[in-house]
Amino acid sequence: MARRPGGLSRYLFQRSEKVIELRENINFLGCPVSRLSIPQTLEWIADAVRSGKPRQISVVNANKYHLMSRDHHLYDIIINSDLVIPEWAVVWGARQLKLPALPHSGGILLSRQLLPFAAQRKMRLYFLGAKPEVVSRLAQKVGNEYPGLEIAGYHHGYLSTLAVEAQTIEEIRQSKPDVLLVGFGSPRQEKWIAANKDFLNVPVSIGVGGSFDVLSGDKPDTPNWARGRGLEWLYRIMQDPRAYTKRYLVTNIWFVWRVFREKNARIFSRNKYSKID
Repeated sequence: MARRPGGLSRYLFQRSEKVIELRENINFLGCPVSRLSIPQTLEWIADAVRSGKPRQISVVNANKYHLMSRDHHLYDIIINSDLVIPEWAVVWGARQLKLPALPHSGGILLSRQLLPFAAQRKMRLYFLGAKPEVVSRLAQKVGNEYPGLEIAGYHHGYLSTLAVEAQTIEEIRQSKPDVLLVGFGSPRQEKWIAANKDFLNVPVSIGVGGSFDVLSGDKPDTPNWARGRGLEWLYRIMQDPRAYTKRYLVTNIWFVWRVFREKNARIFSRNKYSKID
């Protein structure tokens, strides 16, 4: 049964099967968020690959919190992921609540650094998601840029029928990757990984959103003036107003309101909220 938001403090920090102790996490708005830096996260991945047990890494940002507040199944998947890593909005939110500092390590930042790290460690990667031509270019591009990287396989994200999906799942299982990167977008990628990771038996599965479009060179990466300053959303709106304006206005306003509601609760009460709603 999916756990609803709230009442989390008793079990958020009791998952002893973690590769790295959960004391490295903070509880941000009812979700355990990792304080590991990108190099530490890469070592976590290497440890998980050595252990061989299927694990799920989830990324949280303002949009993900907004989705979790309305989707209890997604919420349950995220809080029970083996590692939850933050993007900038969560880093900012933790700072507003005077929580221990978080690194900005989610999304494209981790994906970019994973590629040379995996090449050095001789890890096998599988890319699942995006359009057929995009994921094909991505596999060719990273293969050329990182000769030591072992590409176990790749497949586009258009799993249009149950038969196609079943065939793709079997292909991934047979290719035996160490790390599976899934670029379906949220909440589909998180739900798909959670539903299939045990059968796939891949040591590490990560939801990477739209990273494939950037890594393949099909879309420009966030420029320096926006990256790490909480302005990635503004850059995306400038690139595609129709696709992103409504999404970011709604989710960002909701997220800021939710953080300051929590901040006020901490000021006027000793009880700290843990709900996401």
